[in-house]
Amino acid sequence: MQVNYFLSFHVILVLLPGINNPVDGQGFQNIKQAEDSLAAILKTLNQASDDSSRNVINHNFYETLFNALMLPAADNFTFESLKTLIKISSDDNKFRIFHWNLPARDGRTRYFGFLKLLHRDTPTVFPLRDFSDSIASPETAILDHQHWFGALYYTVISGKTLPGKKYYTLLGWSGSNSTITKKIIEIISFDDHDNPQFGLPVFPNYEGGTMNRIIFRYSASTSMSLKYEEQTIATEKKWNPKKRDFDIKAKSALMIVFDRLVPLDPQLEGQYQYYVAAGDISDAFQAVNGSWNFIKGIETRNKH
Repeated sequence: MQVNYFLSFHVILVLLPGINNPVDGQGFQNIKQAEDSLAAILKTLNQASDDSSRNVINHNFYETLFNALMLPAADNFTFESLKTLIKISSDDNKFRIFHWNLPARDGRTRYFGFLKLLHRDTPTVFPLRDFSDSIASPETAILDHQHWFGALYYTVISGKTLPGKKYYTLLGWSGSNSTITKKIIEIISFDDHDNPQFGLPVFPNYEGGTMNRIIFRYSASTSMSLKYEEQTIATEKKWNPKKRDFDIKAKSALMIVFDRLVPLDPQLEGQYQYYVAAGDISDAFQAVNGSWNFIKGIETRNKH
């Protein structure tokens, strides 16, 4: 994919791969003042009745949030009053993502956000540009922050590949349109210059090992569970004729557990607006030797 490293606004502001201009944010006296300004913009955004007005107000929120994030105090500030701004951090405090979505009247949803590197001498912020509608093969693509598969993340899991490269696994939700919803397993890593990369081949035994991220698509009228949690799973199952039941050996482990999705009718295969969770059938990914090992049909001991 050809990577374009420039994104410009209608004001005189050019966003480089990671913006670290120390004068940005100087319009605010402190981080609380920045939060108050953002809260006022969000109130106006929520009251806007048409897409055109919402787009203009959203752009104002985008620029104001960027200026706020350039303040060093933003690293640890909770922005608690901004309920619709999703904030999530890695457990090692390397980065924090600030992101939100903007639904349109036609049912489509766009995603906006910033990834900020934390505790740097000079604040560094990467704008996340939602490119999900234009990625031909999103499961296999390696992306940068200018070509982001937009989503709202709710879990970050730290890990390392077998050679020792640090990466982060994110679980997220992405409402595509009025008929299809997505859940995402995204991978973030960083190059030698700390530029973020989205996607990594850490799913060796899933779909031929070609996936750089996992995307689940299903009907927008239903729900799907995708969680990182400790599960007690069966490791061995042997029939005991005396008890006329199975003897089961089990162990506990942290893993990504998710509902298996199936079409409502076999003839609807590939038409994801008709996919639903298959009852109590779950699959999982477990971290093994620096990768996510796919486990099909796990017998969970606690309902996820």
